[in-house]
Amino acid sequence: MKSKKLFLPAIILAAAIVAIAVCTVVLSIAFKPTVTEHEFPISITYEYKGETKTINDVYTAYYTGNGGLADTKTRLYSGKLTGKEENDTIYIIQDDENGKIELITNLHADYYMGDIEELYYTDTNFEPEIYYYDEENCAYNDEETLSKMQVKLIDFKYPEPIDNGIVYSHMSNLSSDIVFPILLIALLALLATVIFVKKDENYIKKPFDVVSTIFNFIIGIATIPFFSVSTWLIDALGDNDGFLGQSFYFTPAISALCIAASIALRRKGYSKLGFFVQFIGPAFFAVILFLSEIL
Repeated sequence: MKSKKLFLPAIILAAAIVAIAVCTVVLSIAFKPTVTEHEFPISITYEYKGETKTINDVYTAYYTGNGGLADTKTRLYSGKLTGKEENDTIYIIQDDENGKIELITNLHADYYMGDIEELYYTDTNFEPEIYYYDEENCAYNDEETLSKMQVKLIDFKYPEPIDNGIVYSHMSNLSSDIVFPILLIALLALLATVIFVKKDENYIKKPFDVVSTIFNFIIGIATIPFFSVSTWLIDALGDNDGFLGQSFYFTPAISALCIAASIALRRKGYSKLGFFVQFIGPAFFAVILFLSEIL
């Protein structure tokens, strides 16, 4: 009979744990582009002090791996013009005591490799621009200033981005983007427990149960938001590698599941066990924090 009492709570919690595991695996899959490197010929014609000049060059864009603080699965790209340093996409037209004139190409490797989000480049100009910097390094690109400096853009030819795809690369480290999805699963399990797990027929409310319920609310309201914010701080500090750092992301969800278990156990007559199990989440957080400090 005792096992039957806990059958439904066990199913709810087990389903939540499985869902969290699946979610963790799915959200840790990193992808790489199908085409990892491509050359893009460019041509820019400008006039400087009455002389027309044309730059014919090749911009090589390439995938460099996955990384990032907010999302470790972010695909990263770099680009290089012939004879220049990596990601140096600026041509110097003039650099003397009268100031500096730069031809900014506005070449973006991820854009040309066909790997962007729709809104990411909404305000980006994909055309070359000429800027004049005075002695105080103030920048100007208005027509009047450029005319005084006897420089102007004549024409340019840029290629279209390639049609690229993505394929499986590897299993990446977790980042804070996993916290909300798995916490949502845990909270749904908590809600299901509250709705569907009924009190035992012989349940008699005890003062100890009242104290346990109060702690349910205290732990739920205080720890889950605090743990969630803490995971964001871990990302900002870049201290999320290793087992301890990765485990930290699960503390909000674990706290929610422990509260669900506490409610279920209390309703089924296991008052003492229900009281203590709710502290597993905070204890887990404290242990991780302690080990992180001493290791």
